[in-house]
Parts: sequence; structure tokens; C-alpha cells
Amino acid sequence: MIQLKQTIIHKQFILMKILFFTSAVEDYLGDGILIGLRALFGDDCIDYPKCEILYQNCPDNVLSQVRGKGFTLYTGLLDDIPIDRFNIEYKLQNGYYDLIIFGDIQRQFGLFVHFRPWLTKRNTIIMDGLDTSQPYPARGRWWRRPYYWFLPKAHKPFLYFKREWTDDTYFNAAARLLPAPVRRRLPSAKNLRSISFSVPEEKIVGQLPEKKKDFPKHIVDNELADKISGSTTTYAFQSEIEYYQDLQDARFGITTMRAGWDCLRHYEVAANGAVICFKDLDRKPHTCAPHGLKAGVNCIVYHDYDDLMGQINRLDKEKYASLQRKCWEWAHQNSSENKAKELLSVFTAENPQLAREISRYSIENQTRNSVASITDFL
Repeated sequence: MIQLKQTIIHKQFILMKILFFTSAVEDYLGDGILIGLRALFGDDCIDYPKCEILYQNCPDNVLSQVRGKGFTLYTGLLDDIPIDRFNIEYKLQNGYYDLIIFGDIQRQFGLFVHFRPWLTKRNTIIMDGLDTSQPYPARGRWWRRPYYWFLPKAHKPFLYFKREWTDDTYFNAAARLLPAPVRRRLPSAKNLRSISFSVPEEKIVGQLPEKKKDFPKHIVDNELADKISGSTTTYAFQSEIEYYQDLQDARFGITTMRAGWDCLRHYEVAANGAVICFKDLDRKPHTCAPHGLKAGVNCIVYHDYDDLMGQINRLDKEKYASLQRKCWEWAHQNSSENKAKELLSVFTAENPQLAREISRYSIENQTRNSVASITDFL
């Protein structure tokens, strides 16, 4: 479970309330950020509707439906603390919440449209974690149905945080009809910002583990799986403990672009002390997550089996140790808490007045037994 950093409110401080809209399905981006915000703000971060699959008491028949067996994010990380979810609509319309976050705009557009009259650039963040590079409302599902054509835009005037931000990320669906070379010359929307998945801090190993083999059993690259004895491309483990132990035993963890460039697998490999081996990472648009991986610094970038094995065979112990440690540090940099802080930091940097208000909010960090303003965490 996450360790809550208990909030204390002094008479000169204000209470910052965050309303976080959730979806009734796995949302690796939004759910990871929610975990981080709950660690920072406790019950002042209100998830609505309740994100049941993140809580300790989630029924087994619900968890059994979660993709990827629920590993990493959906293992009861949130305590079922009392959360005030009563009369959300009235409270939102009357300014009760200091910050409103749509964690999954493509699934939550109905709520966005409903509450649009009360949303401003000073109180709203839009997040889009879908694998598609097309944002709301420029996906095919929007322009194929005429009754969607006049939906209010979510990137005007709000900051729009997009995970799969590529050369095809345009809010005008007509841009997709242009030739690719022309499309690449079009400017990005001014409110578009990058964001990535995260991994809960408690899922990151406390120290680098001793290695027993080169590769884990689960290998997501078909070419490599065919040539590495004992590997499989399908889920190899029934429990998270077994899955993590296999990664901890391996020197290297294989990952690739899946439905999108960003994948929870990258973070799981790094969190368990293996070195990320990322196929074709150099072809990823720089605006697209994951961010901060650098070939030869904290990961290995390869193009095929021979390329990967050649790079591995040239590694000496010192170079491997450096790659491993920096890859592990990358996992810490991308913890759910740190990504939540980063989100708030980007948002407040573009809202100076809000930043001044937030600076009056005080948080006591139990692990350090000291009081600091929220800006110290950003």
C-alpha cells in the first residue's frame, strides 16, 4: 500500500482539493498519476467515480477482468480511506475544488461536456493516455459520427497532456488528409504537453539485485523469443511476485513498441533492476513517451537479434553496472509520485496565480518529519 503523506492545515494555509475523474477500465496513465496524487494529498485527492480496481478491497471477480493480471498498478495500492464523493456536481459548480483533472478525456468526454461551463484554464488539466496518436475529438470515432462534430474542444484553453504524441497528433481531423511531409510541418497545438506512464515507488526494488541469467522468461519480441531458449511471448506467470523475481534474476529485460510507444513493461523492467533493451527506440518521436531513455547511458537500443547480442557481448562488468544503475535511477525518476509532481509543476508554471495559492498549502512528510510547502514537491 502507499504511504500517505499526511496533510496539516495551518490557519494561514488553504486546503487544496483535487477532483480526479476516473474511468471504469484500466488506465495506466491516469491511474498511475492518481496513485501519486493520493500519496501527496491523501483524502484531499478525490477520485470520482471511485477507481475500485486500485483499492485493497476490490472484489476478486472484478480484478480477474483487469488486463495484464493487474500486475504493478492493480494490487491494492490504495487504502480504502474515507473519501467525500457526495454531491460532486454541486461542489464543482460552486468552486469547491481547486483543481479538476480529467484522467482519461477520450472516455470522459461526456463529463467534460457536462461540466464545461465551470472549467477554466486555472482549474483544469486534461490527460489523454490512449494508445492512439489522435487526440480528442480528432479520432475516427468522432468525425465518422456527425453528432460529434460540434463537441467542445479540450485543448482550448486547457493544457492537454498527451502520451502518444507523434507526427500524427492533430486536433483538426482534416490534417490527416494531408501528405505526411506536409503534415509534419504543421505546428503543434500550443496547449499540447507530453506525459508518460509511471511506476509506484513501492514497486521499485530497494537495491540492485544479484543476477542469475541473461534474459527473463517473458520476451515480448517474437524474433528474440524464437532464438532464446525457454522464453515465451505470452504471459508466463500467474503472480506479480513470480513475474518480478524473474525480471530481478535477469541482466536484461526486452521491451518494444506495443499498441503505443509507451508501455508499462519499460517501467517494470527498470524497477526490478534489469537493463532495458528497447527495440527500435531511436525511431520514436521525441515528443512521445517514454522520455529520458538514452542508448548506452541507461538502456540498450537494438534493431534485431544479432544487433542486440553484439552489443551485449561487448559489455564489460563496469559498463553493465553503470547501465543497470542508471536504468534503475530512471525508474525512480518516473515513480508515480514524481510524475504527479511533474504534472503539477508544468501546470502551475503556466498558471502563476494558482502557483502562489498552492504555495500556501502545507504538507507534512512523515518520512522526513518536516513541514514543506507543496512547491517544494514540484
